[in-house]
Amino acid sequence: MGRSRILPRVVATISSAAFLFFVPSAVADVPSELLRASAAFQKALRDADASALSAIVDDRFIWITADGAVFGKSDLLGQLRGHASQFGDPTSEQEAFRQYGNTAVVTGCSKRKLASAATTVDLRYTLTFAKVRRNWKAVAYHEGRIAPGADKPLQVRLGYPADAKLLILNADDLAVTHSEDVASFAALDQKWITSGTVMVPCPWFTEVAAYAKSHPEADLGLHLTFTSEWDSYRWGPVTPRALVPSLVGPDGYFYADAASLLKHARLDEVETELRAQIELAKSMGLEPTHLDAHMHVLYASPELFGIFQKVARAYKLPIRMARNDQLFASKIERMDLHDPIPDAIFSPGNDVLASQWTDYYVNLIKNLQPGVTEVFVHLAHDDAETQAVMVNHPDWGAAWRQREFEAMSSPAFRQALEDNHVILIGWREIKKLL
Repeated sequence: MGRSRILPRVVATISSAAFLFFVPSAVADVPSELLRASAAFQKALRDADASALSAIVDDRFIWITADGAVFGKSDLLGQLRGHASQFGDPTSEQEAFRQYGNTAVVTGCSKRKLASAATTVDLRYTLTFAKVRRNWKAVAYHEGRIAPGADKPLQVRLGYPADAKLLILNADDLAVTHSEDVASFAALDQKWITSGTVMVPCPWFTEVAAYAKSHPEADLGLHLTFTSEWDSYRWGPVTPRALVPSLVGPDGYFYADAASLLKHARLDEVETELRAQIELAKSMGLEPTHLDAHMHVLYASPELFGIFQKVARAYKLPIRMARNDQLFASKIERMDLHDPIPDAIFSPGNDVLASQWTDYYVNLIKNLQPGVTEVFVHLAHDDAETQAVMVNHPDWGAAWRQREFEAMSSPAFRQALEDNHVILIGWREIKKLL
């Protein structure tokens, strides 16, 4: 497995599922060798000691500055040796350590003079370590400005009172079928939902692009797609397959699940395809308001999420996150303090009975807490097309999506929104905070 693959050799035996369920270590439980590695990294920077830094930094190391510059190990060492460092004399305080098996994340705050600023600015940093042959090596460092007001609740930053209940109703999977598009367009037009995310590689993307052109007010993001899960209805990358061979299986299509992608994909090819999907959408007249990931695959490993985060920042687009869900828990500490992160996210699971689908959503609204919440749905009609595409998939299948459509359009759900004084917003409002 090459260096640019998603999981380094030292953690290749850790499955993505296992990673997501590691419990972060308390500071008292942090290994002493990790504490020493972090201290050595900070001291080498302060002393501009290239030799010391070289010993603690992995060859794959990447530094993303608050100004958006990207440095590799050789760039960083070259600047230190030439006494022309853009990293100044960084301080570090309020450090917190989280260990996830053979990966560890250190977060903290610092003050440093940036090239774009006349004085020192407040920064939040994330330093990521990986265990390489029993030694902790720094593999990534990212810093971001602490924007004024970033410590306020998201609803307050959006201009609402602290007790306001803001709700995003987002429909995933646009473009997967014509039926999905028809149902989602109707929901958008009737304001039953407030936003949607589009699967660019899917066969019905051109229909969504045409809708976006004729409805510039529509709040549409991208459901970035790297898997193709249906039995006999498949799709692959928008990038020529010869340029991203690690992303496709023997049949030439995307793999069916996240585990297969994690096993085979190269990080550079993931980034190539990720950018290609965004650029294709933009070239077709769809200006995305936000990003998320089909089957949440881009959250499945720290390396994948790092690429996702890097590209999202390059395009200045918010990504789906929430503070109440385990899937996002280990990722939030890698976000900048000013990144807008909703408080909660919900979607029904297969434990909800078909007869109680609308009741699930009504009860969710009745118990909604102040803050910003996202509910993501999948809308389609239970017709011949959807049944053929989603055969053998009772979860998120044709009947499931029909129930979602009926719930969003039901008078009971609309009345619950009104009775509980819920304010509907989309991702476009959140994007303005970046």
